[in-house]
Amino acid sequence: MTRVQKMTCEAFRHMEIPDGDTSIYELLNGNIVRRSSPHAKHQLAQSRLMRLIGNFVFEKKLGEVIGAPMDVVFDDDNVPQPDVFFIKKERTKIIELDGLVWGAPDLVVEIISQGTARNDRVDKKALYERCGVSEYWIVEPNARTVEVYVLNNQSYALLDFLEIEGTLKSQVLIGFELDITEVFN
Repeated sequence: MTRVQKMTCEAFRHMEIPDGDTSIYELLNGNIVRRSSPHAKHQLAQSRLMRLIGNFVFEKKLGEVIGAPMDVVFDDDNVPQPDVFFIKKERTKIIELDGLVWGAPDLVVEIISQGTARNDRVDKKALYERCGVSEYWIVEPNARTVEVYVLNNQSYALLDFLEIEGTLKSQVLIGFELDITEVFN
């Protein structure tokens, strides 16, 4: 992952990407962050989480579940692409159907890939906390762990840490339970 240059959301949205470039670009704290495509473990975890969370949200008619690649505009300096995110039904107006998502999702999941740990654990965690993402999960396929953080008085508190096995419960998705072995096996 490389950091390139400072820029604003508007400039980032109009940035030219060379033909054949398969990199993923995000804007974090005014810096362009470029990284290569994720590995298979990452993509399998993302696919499984999208299906498991998505099925629950669809059946209960709770809102929308979206996965990367999708730019989410938090402010003029921050346009990340969360791996998986959920927006409550009453807030789906922040989804511009022919464009971007404008504002903080209610739940964000980041899946650690080679080279993304610092961004996911430090930069994005601080951004999501500051911008009011109610629940933040950090999934690490290699270690087979899931950390669940919940916003409490504008600060994240670790709600749960699961390693290899266990049942994740969400405070945002009331009634949702996830056996984490379904994500990693």
